Amino acid sequence: MSPSERPDRPVVLVTGGAGYIGSHACAALAESGHTPVTYDNLCLGHREAVKFGPLEEGDIRDGARLDEVLARWRPQALMHFAALISVAESVTDPARYYDNNVRGALVLLDAARAAGVRRVVFSSTAAVYGLP
Repeated sequence: MSPSERPDRPVVLVTGGAGYIGSHACAALAESGHTPVTYDNLCLGHREAVKFGPLEEGDIRDGARLDEVLARWRPQALMHFAALISVAESVTDPARYYDNNVRGALVLLDAARAAGVRRVVFSSTAAVYGLP
């Protein structure tokens, strides 16, 4: 589906939608009558996991790309699953995690606010489950 073919269902932008949790969220959104638009840089996600709506490739730290995608799709809500989650790696490379998880979330939220998106679901890390 291209943006010129405006979906007749409410659009939800799903960052990290090509990952495990994000792709399941997209499936649930599609089943409930929404059009999930996956926004993912595919560094950990998988293109083949995007089955329920269009894929927009981009990074959450790229404000200009986010502005473009938000203007194109005009989502009613945002679901954010694009955080890095490896506890071990976050200890060995904390700057990478700060850059993506903190700065990236701030860039994403600023872009969403500027686009008028007022409904946001923020996913916590999956790393809190199981034995570290």
